[in-house]
Amino acid sequence: MSERVQIVVPGDNPIQIAGSPHLQRLAPYGDVTLFEDTPQSADEKVARAEGAQIIINTRGVVTWREEMRRLPELKMIATCSIGTDMIDLALAKELGIVVSNQPGRTAPVVAEHMFGLMFALSKRAYFQTAELKAGRWTREMNTMLQGKVLGVVGTGPIGAEMARLGRAIGMEVIAWTFNPSPERAADTGCALWNSTSCCRWRMWSVCT
Repeated sequence: MSERVQIVVPGDNPIQIAGSPHLQRLAPYGDVTLFEDTPQSADEKVARAEGAQIIINTRGVVTWREEMRRLPELKMIATCSIGTDMIDLALAKELGIVVSNQPGRTAPVVAEHMFGLMFALSKRAYFQTAELKAGRWTREMNTMLQGKVLGVVGTGPIGAEMARLGRAIGMEVIAWTFNPSPERAADTGCALWNSTSCCRWRMWSVCT
């Protein structure tokens, strides 16, 4: 085994790491080998990762199951994603392989998407679009979100971002969490509940 840690990116396609500052940041920690194309078989994937102590998963290579048994020097799989469902975590634990992911990185994207759906529903966007396409001008009233109560279930990264966006458009935000505290309430900027009694409120509720 080389004294330097061997880091392998077995398939950077579409490109996530090639040409980025990440390679320079990794350089002090080991030798980085990056393959820009996607391996066409499990055997090719294993051959690329042979001798590596660390594998960096990108969108081109996400699945690691029985192939891990063929990589005795492997100590870590770092996946550039939130989910780890494509990696056999039980087998990784059995083999002593650490698996890391990137939870919470897409919280703003998810929160914005959820607000987009809320706007579409409150403004009856789909119904209004169908009416206009049919040549009808409806006088159906829409719902204002400003002044409404937004109920957020969970105060993780997505829930906290939902609370921030809700306050920005003038909604009153309340949140349910397992562990309410004055500190968490201050962090999220909303009233916290640890009881489903908040469901009695007439509100827009979002599970995060």
